[in-house]
Amino acid sequence: MNDRKHRLTKMTRQLVYVAVLCGGFTACHDRFDLDEPGHVPSWLGQSVYAELQNPNPENLTGTFKNFLRLIDDLGYTEVLSKTGSKTLFPANDEAFDRFYKSNQWGVNRYEDLSETQKKLLLFSAMLDNAILIEMLSNVSDNTYSSGVNPGVALKHTTGVTVIDSITHVPGRDQLPQNNTYWDKFEGRDMHMVMDNTRPMMVHFTAEQMIRNNVSTEGENSDFEVVTGMPYNEEEKSAYIFRNRIVHGDVTCKNGYIHQLENVLVPPGNIAELLRTNGESFYFSRMLDRFSAPYYDAASTRNYNDAALMTGGELIDSVFQKRYFSQRSQNGAVLRYDPDGNNVQYLLDYDPGWNTYTSGEGDALSDLAAIFVPTDDAMKQYFLEGGSGAFLIDQYGKLPNTVENLAQNIDSIPISIVHAFVRNLMKSSFLRTVPSKFGNVMDDASDPMGLTTDDINRNPDGTYDVKIANNGVAYMLNKVYAPNRYVAVSAPALLSDNMKVFNVAINDGDNGSSPLSLNLNFYAYLLAMGANYAFFIPTDAAFKNFYVDPTRLQNVQPRALKFYPIAESPYVGCSAWEYDPVNNLVLDSIGTLRPAQFKSQLIDILNFHTIVLGDGEIMGQNKYYKSKHGGEVMFEGTQVRSGAQIDGQLAPSVFDRVYNQKNGTTYAIDHIIQAPQKSVYSVLSDSLNPQFTDFMELCSGLSADSLMEFASDRMMDINTVTRRRRMDGYLTFIAKNGLTDNVNYFNSFNYTVWAPDNEAMAKAFAKGLPHWSDISAIYDQWAEYTEDGLVKWSTLLSDEDMTLSPYQKGLLQADRDKVLAMIEEINTFIRYHFQDNSVYADNIVEANEYSTASADTLGVRKKLHVNGGNGILNVIDNGGNTITVNANSTDKVVNQMTRDYVFNTLARVASEISTSSFAVIHQVSTPFNSHSDNGRYDSMWTGSGARQRLASFRKLYDSVLYKRY
Repeated sequence: MNDRKHRLTKMTRQLVYVAVLCGGFTACHDRFDLDEPGHVPSWLGQSVYAELQNPNPENLTGTFKNFLRLIDDLGYTEVLSKTGSKTLFPANDEAFDRFYKSNQWGVNRYEDLSETQKKLLLFSAMLDNAILIEMLSNVSDNTYSSGVNPGVALKHTTGVTVIDSITHVPGRDQLPQNNTYWDKFEGRDMHMVMDNTRPMMVHFTAEQMIRNNVSTEGENSDFEVVTGMPYNEEEKSAYIFRNRIVHGDVTCKNGYIHQLENVLVPPGNIAELLRTNGESFYFSRMLDRFSAPYYDAASTRNYNDAALMTGGELIDSVFQKRYFSQRSQNGAVLRYDPDGNNVQYLLDYDPGWNTYTSGEGDALSDLAAIFVPTDDAMKQYFLEGGSGAFLIDQYGKLPNTVENLAQNIDSIPISIVHAFVRNLMKSSFLRTVPSKFGNVMDDASDPMGLTTDDINRNPDGTYDVKIANNGVAYMLNKVYAPNRYVAVSAPALLSDNMKVFNVAINDGDNGSSPLSLNLNFYAYLLAMGANYAFFIPTDAAFKNFYVDPTRLQNVQPRALKFYPIAESPYVGCSAWEYDPVNNLVLDSIGTLRPAQFKSQLIDILNFHTIVLGDGEIMGQNKYYKSKHGGEVMFEGTQVRSGAQIDGQLAPSVFDRVYNQKNGTTYAIDHIIQAPQKSVYSVLSDSLNPQFTDFMELCSGLSADSLMEFASDRMMDINTVTRRRRMDGYLTFIAKNGLTDNVNYFNSFNYTVWAPDNEAMAKAFAKGLPHWSDISAIYDQWAEYTEDGLVKWSTLLSDEDMTLSPYQKGLLQADRDKVLAMIEEINTFIRYHFQDNSVYADNIVEANEYSTASADTLGVRKKLHVNGGNGILNVIDNGGNTITVNANSTDKVVNQMTRDYVFNTLARVASEISTSSFAVIHQVSTPFNSHSDNGRYDSMWTGSGARQRLASFRKLYDSVLYKRY
């Protein structure tokens, strides 16, 4: 604290003294009364020039002959020898020796420096006023009592003038190659400045970093990542760019000296830094597509005025390189090209603008930031197998090789390049330091997902971050492209042979919905945290035809062909007669409006979208679930679903694969065709006679009279409720589908463990009743019904004398037994219908699944399933393990089905309202939901049966009847 107080006291004295020298105070006082009267203060040096000639070793280290030669050669000796107000950031001769051994200019000795280089070295290290280190971050602000706002400034204007940086460009080949604005310089020289505003000096001070939450402590602090060196919290050193001030606040009669550790070589602005650093050739080339040469009258005049005074050569004109942007010099929009034409695509800011301001806060308070993929990252992205390869496939004019990459990137439309570049340009360095990467947003205002691992590393292990005079460039080892250009939907967006799917995907984007799908599928596919496998049928695939499932039960089945059209709705659809037996498309039967093919196109979109788990890769398994619960089979270069597996429809083959940011995209030559078989049609097919006993059990409850006999609850309620409860005991019911649908299904995906006749024989042997057993009991009492309209409880009442007390006892016992038997059959059937489709596949995660059967509390009964290598193991409540082997060909395994629900009866339907998907596996051992003795008849057999049945009746009448 005492050292800090002493330093502040000294700093105050220095400020007062320099203010006197520079006319800062008007009162006439003894200028040396700050120490002993009549004596020069001990801390006051000579002039800046003299101090460098004879450096006080207590203040400066080494000699400064090289820097003095710069001052002498450029005629600045007198200026720095007399009173004035300058701040100089020199390096000593030892630093210059290191500079000559390695520098970007290729200069090996002082004599090799050009006049322009000398000017840049001197004036880049000079400020035109006297500033202490502690004051570098201060800005004037009248809202403070002191008139100073501390910790704000991040940069200052250097002593470099515009004409100091004029460059002679000898020919067109050194100018932007992919930009016609520069073609007029073909065969001629030009003089150019990269910007006609004065370059800035960027500085990092403790005050500024603390105020702006730029971290300096710990490994990978913001300061260390950006500068490549840890920050010394004890010394609180200040840095010019990444150059440490080793001796600061050396007070001279005409200013200050702050000695730097190394020679200060001006880095140039962002645009020039990226053009010359040897790591960002491709990105710089993209950036230069937004540049143009503007005649600079002021620089031409100033240069020639100086040349006349020194006897130099006059030049015809000086041009400045500028970038079309929303913010350029003076914060103004640069939207007109050199010929006065309006430019459509503007960058967010001009990367060549030396005096860049963010538009927020003080003009000195911030820098730009840009996230730049290295050349290696660009190669990985655009070459074969990369996420951007489809862009080269679509727009490149040459084979996609590294030798042709620059020209192929040039061929990408500027609208796409514009989106790429803008996504990486950020207006504020202070808001994008590494500790704030999580808040850096992409073009869709979602977090980009940046981490320090994305920053390229230098050979010495430091992060590859470059500090320009107007911003900071983070060199990345990957490409962060706009979401719409890296998502799995991108190939459709940009390809000219995927127009149908592109229109469907983007229907609703920007408020445009020509197809009125009401899906916003484009937004769904832009989820960067997802992992999709996305199959895109080419336009040729859509012309190959799609079998319309809504018309399969129609007198005339039909196929649909989709094709792109030039005007809204941009997708056309023609209908054709279809022969499903021979898989032939016959005569055309007209065209459809979007409303007439909307549900089918939505179904296609869903079926071609697979949602994978984190890190999951297509090909690890064989079966994959689509977005809406359907299933596809993926083998080699083919993908198929039910209709292609079961019938004659051609498989969907892909020959192009695009590795995108949120998954993998496959271009396929046929539409994936959904299953056309229902669960009912498979189990009742004459080709599958092994399921006849199970189907007989599922279809045996054909008369309401059995349920009415079993339960008065079916008679005590209104007709609608009674019908719903009775239907709860039916396995298959009519729902406007291709056949009857599974009653337990509800727009989800399921597994049907179908017991074959062998399994049913085992179940019957263990007491599972046949419907004939139940009917035989009922038939004994049928004579007491009148057209089935009897309330059985009436016969049991004390007032009714139709039956004797003994007969009433028998009737009640038989009713209880029938109820228990019906419940057992219902439980048995439902226990073989499971939520979630599980296929016998290479990898099967062990899991517990709910069935359609519920216990006495209404909780769904479970099955435990595990497996792998084409085998499934199912463990039921009885502890039995039943194995399904897909490697066996003698059983039905992995049979895909779909229960459709159309907008009306199937024979006249036109739309898919909803559907349920299921996989069928044949099992030769029945499942048992009971955990006792493995029998199905324990309720009504053995000792105590009457009591068990009576208790069951009471439980049923109170709660169980409500389950379904």
